[in-house]
Amino acid sequence: MATSNSADQAGNYFQTDTSLAELERKRQKAANTLGDPVNFPSKILAVAINHYFDPTGDVVFVAEAGGLVSGLRLSTNELSTTPRGPQAPLTSLAFHAGHTPAAGVTASHVLSGCWDKSIWRYSFQGSNVIDESSFPAHRDFVKCLLVAPTPDKQQVIISGGADGDIRFWSLAGQSIGSIKPGARGIECLVLDPLSSPDSPGVFVSTSKQEIFSFAIPSLSDITAHKFALTPPILAHATSVYKLHFDDDGDLWTASADKTAKHLLRTDGWKVETTLAHPDFVRDVVTHGRYGWVITACRDENVRVWNTATGALYHVFTGHYEEVTGLALSGDLVISVSIDATLRRWSLAPADLSKAVEEARHPKLLEQEPEPKTDLGMLTEEEEAELRALMESEAQDTLERMAMDEQ
Repeated sequence: MATSNSADQAGNYFQTDTSLAELERKRQKAANTLGDPVNFPSKILAVAINHYFDPTGDVVFVAEAGGLVSGLRLSTNELSTTPRGPQAPLTSLAFHAGHTPAAGVTASHVLSGCWDKSIWRYSFQGSNVIDESSFPAHRDFVKCLLVAPTPDKQQVIISGGADGDIRFWSLAGQSIGSIKPGARGIECLVLDPLSSPDSPGVFVSTSKQEIFSFAIPSLSDITAHKFALTPPILAHATSVYKLHFDDDGDLWTASADKTAKHLLRTDGWKVETTLAHPDFVRDVVTHGRYGWVITACRDENVRVWNTATGALYHVFTGHYEEVTGLALSGDLVISVSIDATLRRWSLAPADLSKAVEEARHPKLLEQEPEPKTDLGMLTEEEEAELRALMESEAQDTLERMAMDEQ
């Protein structure tokens, strides 16, 4: 018995030492200024370019675990933050422009899915929030959002939840329809850019592994419409976190099975390229002009791959926590992370070549400035809840993978 207790104590000491070492590693890495970081009050769970604010793509929005939506003008670092309405993390973003009855003006609208099971809407005129509202949406937290056109030239909000449902809403937030694919959770919704305006197509990925698609009917027909999902595309072993269409209309996927994949439209969505990673792949985007595919990984890194060959070209290493999302603005890759920073990486040939060269001769961390420590953070309870959820999701994924292999 004594031997067992001694072993347990040794294990606890080892675990404590390991945890302390990891905290010290992250503290030192947090000092780096790679990617020209912008610090936010809390962990960032989603990022998207808002072309309604600026058609050039100079304005990016982030959804924060602290219940905030923040907008950043990339060229000037001008930052605007919404009032904190949600008392829970925000997970996703979508945008549209239109009339705001409460203010009687045309405005730009930012939608964000939330852990509180609702969708929050912020109406902007310029950089000012002129209206804020929310409406209940799912039986569990909202994981993804999409604003999509209908064949009759209207727009609808489509949401995916951890409850496994896909739901349709008018722009005013009225429930108008739903799909129940029998999935454990809906991870991503994306509009097929090559689908006909007479039958807009939406691709959806789930936490099981499936990728489905369906056509959006006219707004007046959604309520009574019987949605027909296509047979599932089974390219991955488990959760497919993100879907992205490249300039050719092919599909790129990011998965918890530690791969990103390229699926060919002209070959029935068969896998052409597999990009292996050391951990979960959270997001994927492509830069058609230069032929790059960029991935975000749970191992804190952003990777640049050659689209044609699948060869790894460069690894951006500035983040010191899991990278949760990517966006592309011109030649800039925008990455966000659980470390509460947004970072920018240039794909312009001269800049990327310089980054590759500098990676061969890294600067010492001791030469970097100390990280800022006066940022507003989540409460201890909120921090623990967010970490527990992400660890639980990761454990569930690993258990499903293990069961699939048996």
